[in-house]
Amino acid sequence: MTNFEDLQKNWLSQPVSTSVQQEAITTALPDKWQRNQRRVFWSNICMSIGFLMALIVIGWVYFTFRDKYEWPFELSIAAVYCSMIIFLLVSWRSYAFKKENRGESSIDFIQHQLQKIRWQRKTLTAYVWIYNTTLWFALSIYIMEITKGASFLFTFTAFAVTTLYIFGITLWIRNYRHKKYLIEIDEVIAGLETLLNDLQENEQ
Repeated sequence: MTNFEDLQKNWLSQPVSTSVQQEAITTALPDKWQRNQRRVFWSNICMSIGFLMALIVIGWVYFTFRDKYEWPFELSIAAVYCSMIIFLLVSWRSYAFKKENRGESSIDFIQHQLQKIRWQRKTLTAYVWIYNTTLWFALSIYIMEITKGASFLFTFTAFAVTTLYIFGITLWIRNYRHKKYLIEIDEVIAGLETLLNDLQENEQ
């Protein structure tokens, strides 16, 4: 697989031609970018299936127990639904559904790829925290409602365990699971930015 440097030299050695540049992209797209997009695709597929199953279970809980609880119960269910659906849409935005277009310049194509992978990085560094915080808020309301007849110690324990679990998992994912992944993403971004700058300079 041709690397970023080989692809760059290939482009710079060619006359400025959209068709030639586009052919270089379609035949020599860097392996890191392809691997990244495969990972995004399958990760989102698995997450979509998991979220769908979770939404079905949560819906069953709502219709089964809605008569026993008041509006905080409904609010918590709605918040979970909204946060999961929005996060799923945000995650899928990182995947490049749009493929190469013969009538599109190489610069536009690379800018499109940069937009996707930058969004992917933002998802991992920012939107995961937003999603988990919203989920924590929804679960807190849910716990307060379903344990309102229990002792304070029981409610506090359930709240503390939920809080420690959600934010503990979030920190672990951010500092361990996503750390190497973010380094790979930054490498792809740097490589695409280099190619983009060279192409823009070549067309001037």
